Amino acid sequence: MFGITRNRLALVLSAALLLGACATGAGNTTTSGATTTAATAPSTTAAPATTAPATTAPAAAEPITLTFWNYWDGKNGEVLNQLAEQYTSEHPGVTIESVFVGWGDLLPKLQTAVAGGDTPDIAAGDLVWMPKLTRTGILVPLDEYIQAAGVDLGDFYPEMLRVGQYQGHTYSLPVSTNNLELFYNKELFSKAGLDPDTPPTSWSELSDMAAQCTDPSSGVSGLELFTEPGEGLTWQFQVYLWQAGGQFLSDDLTKAAFNSPAGEKALNFWVDEIDNGSAPVAPWGQFGQGKACMVMDGSWMVGIWSSDPPFDFGTAQMPYPSNGQPATNMGGEQIFLFPSDAARQQAAFDFVSWLTGTDAQITWDSETGFGPVRKSVAASDAFVSHVRNSEPRMLPFIENQKYAHSRPPIANYPEVSDAFSEQIERALLGESTPQQALAAAEAAVNKLLGGS
Repeated sequence: MFGITRNRLALVLSAALLLGACATGAGNTTTSGATTTAATAPSTTAAPATTAPATTAPAAAEPITLTFWNYWDGKNGEVLNQLAEQYTSEHPGVTIESVFVGWGDLLPKLQTAVAGGDTPDIAAGDLVWMPKLTRTGILVPLDEYIQAAGVDLGDFYPEMLRVGQYQGHTYSLPVSTNNLELFYNKELFSKAGLDPDTPPTSWSELSDMAAQCTDPSSGVSGLELFTEPGEGLTWQFQVYLWQAGGQFLSDDLTKAAFNSPAGEKALNFWVDEIDNGSAPVAPWGQFGQGKACMVMDGSWMVGIWSSDPPFDFGTAQMPYPSNGQPATNMGGEQIFLFPSDAARQQAAFDFVSWLTGTDAQITWDSETGFGPVRKSVAASDAFVSHVRNSEPRMLPFIENQKYAHSRPPIANYPEVSDAFSEQIERALLGESTPQQALAAAEAAVNKLLGGS
């Protein structure tokens, strides 16, 4: 059966202590949906992944109510509840009890629940939490369930799937996502003599249009960059780095890889935009206030502004260098299980499989504005037609999800991100050259990786 054994329970409780020791303090959020936790990194050699038994669990003999912790509220929470009701109507005897827990409270609440032996059956959390969670051994490995159910993992975007995998096992499935593309203010474009229906497609055009759109007399800059230290800066800069052909960390995740010609090219572009007056060093939010002509931001902003936009805005694929490649950074949620008895675990996985399936995902994405986690959703005529008719400004995010990268799946990524951004900020402030900033960031990041 797939249920928890006594030995596994002991392992889980041991891992719970580790999680409790390593994950306290999680909860500060940066802008643009890039989230980071303030938790101390756990040891990556902590409790190893375990494998679920290979036989299929028996069908539930009694009605089951599954608890599902998540931080989706508002419209997202309404749609989730609708899907849960639909699932129950299609699967009599199984009720999904969705429990909202705020983003900043969910990870600490999970660690408390694990320590107390009172975990939910299912939870959905920020993808940046997964390296911590997968390394503590508290999650149910899904491999046997996936195989038994015939889930087509190849239909998920591989970068999203990788987030929940560790040491050859899959511990979570992608359930929602978003990414970064270009937003531009059509009113400021027209005022500057730019075609409001022709956004830039390359770094060269981005720079030229930013310069033309900049109007110091009106307090308008051409391009907003994230210039404050923290995950917001790192998350945004990684897009430019990948577009230039670089990597943030080495393939084996053991050392920094951004101090490279591609890293210099990306940072030089940012510094040049600041030096030529197109992009100011300023608090984040200039674009939303109508003080910047362009910005790279997340797909969620389309939904936030769709009903009451502050100005006429458009979206487009984020411009990339002529000899570079399209790229974007992604956020989103992963869904995972906690150990319980065989019938509950099987029922929980059945719901997870259904919710992450193509049909439910089309409904989920259409109603919430999340991007597709499955290729079949992105290629669905019904979904694309819905978006084209209801909110075409979402199309660049959907069409470019295939170019999305994930942040490195390392347990101490928040610390690595902070160390990186602190040095890069020095170049943006003119306190060091781009080369000096990249070298200093490389040393700082490698020190953290060597100690992780």
